[in-house]
Amino acid sequence: MAGSPIGTNLSQKLGQRLALTPQLTQSLKVLAMSSMELETYLEDCLESNPLLEIDPNIQVQDLAAEKNDAAASETRTDEQEWQKDDGRWESSYAASSSEGLLDSDQQWHEELNLGESLHEQINCQPMQEQERKIAHALIDSLDDDGYFRSNPSELADEMNVTASQVIDVLEQEVQELEPVGIGSRDLTECLMLQLAGNDQASKIARRLLLHFAEDLLEDDVSLASKADCTLEDLLQARQCMRRLDPFPGHGLRGEPNIYVRPEIIFRRLNSGEIEVEVPKSGWRGVRMSEQWSGHKWSGKDQEFMTSAAQEAKWLMYALDQRSETLMKVGICLAQCQKAFLEHGILGLKPLTLQDVAEQVALHESTISRVTNGKYAHTPLGLIEMRRFFSSGLPMRGGGMISVHRVQQRVKTLIQSEPTGKPISDQAVADRLMAEGIEIARRTVAKYREQLGLPSSSQRKRASLARTSQGRR
Repeated sequence: MAGSPIGTNLSQKLGQRLALTPQLTQSLKVLAMSSMELETYLEDCLESNPLLEIDPNIQVQDLAAEKNDAAASETRTDEQEWQKDDGRWESSYAASSSEGLLDSDQQWHEELNLGESLHEQINCQPMQEQERKIAHALIDSLDDDGYFRSNPSELADEMNVTASQVIDVLEQEVQELEPVGIGSRDLTECLMLQLAGNDQASKIARRLLLHFAEDLLEDDVSLASKADCTLEDLLQARQCMRRLDPFPGHGLRGEPNIYVRPEIIFRRLNSGEIEVEVPKSGWRGVRMSEQWSGHKWSGKDQEFMTSAAQEAKWLMYALDQRSETLMKVGICLAQCQKAFLEHGILGLKPLTLQDVAEQVALHESTISRVTNGKYAHTPLGLIEMRRFFSSGLPMRGGGMISVHRVQQRVKTLIQSEPTGKPISDQAVADRLMAEGIEIARRTVAKYREQLGLPSSSQRKRASLARTSQGRR
């Protein structure tokens, strides 16, 4: 049997593959950094690259003054926004630091995290020992936003108590702790706890949240007419609502305190428009050095300096791209979430990373890098940029509705059900479908669980139990 001939063949193959150049790699790395991480990175670059320097026209003291002015401006803005909200958790620290009695770093390290503070507040309250144990268990059951979204019956079974005891301790003890709003079962309850005052603004704000939540984005004149109040009272109520904190559980798990600096600043102008600014920082003073221009190098020195020059050019390009991308994303967020910046969480519209990517003509991964782990200073305070994004559900006839607004509608339907005749998740889905919201029964069930609401069968059993106790 003759053997097969062995030979060498040449062939061409056409294909595509993604290759990350060093320049692109550095741009992506710089884009993903926060301002403080970037300044640390640039300090290392300045030490290792002789062709980088700080512009001598930007004096160190000017940079320090600029940072101090920005911090002072931010503090003043926060104090102005929150000065009327006595229950605000952060306000106590702002007031203490302004007195100058303690060194700021010392005070920073001596603060209790929120979880420890809540447990300590419970220990200082007069109550029966069993109630105290339930209160501690409730605090440990809160989620990262400070909400109690667990099933009270499950916690009751674990502690060998009744569900009514758990609810009583939650409402009478845990929800009385600082910060106001902690222990809420949903967003509406959280905001209502913060609006417990008897002043006119708080009363109207409560009325708006309870009866006109779907109309909050309307113009002031129309909403004032619907709410049967004066335009001045409505504006004061809106201002009151802007000071509310929908996420009172910051620091609940005792994460280490970190300093943050906003990547983007949103300002509400008198004209009603939103101004966007990418704040200046120390890296704006980095430039290419001219000290060695015209100098002739040889051997390894030439190789090193050529490499250093290329890296310096790439870095300068990456810094320019970072600033430009932040501005593009900031403008897009200001346009898409203007109602959120003006009215708070109830004005949040459905928005995804892909939506922003398409509008600014960038890749979705780039939008993720520019928003992940970064913060923005807004009329609502300092918030994570991820808060600008929210999923939504399709509406019949086109358009989207935010998940938050659908959740609130689910809650309203369940709370308004006839006594002793709870409606099923399918009935809620059917009602929402009739209102034009495309939603499935399993989605209603998921939202109901997230709101901490029991199933229809559990609500029916609870109703029968209450009726039975009433007859006794």
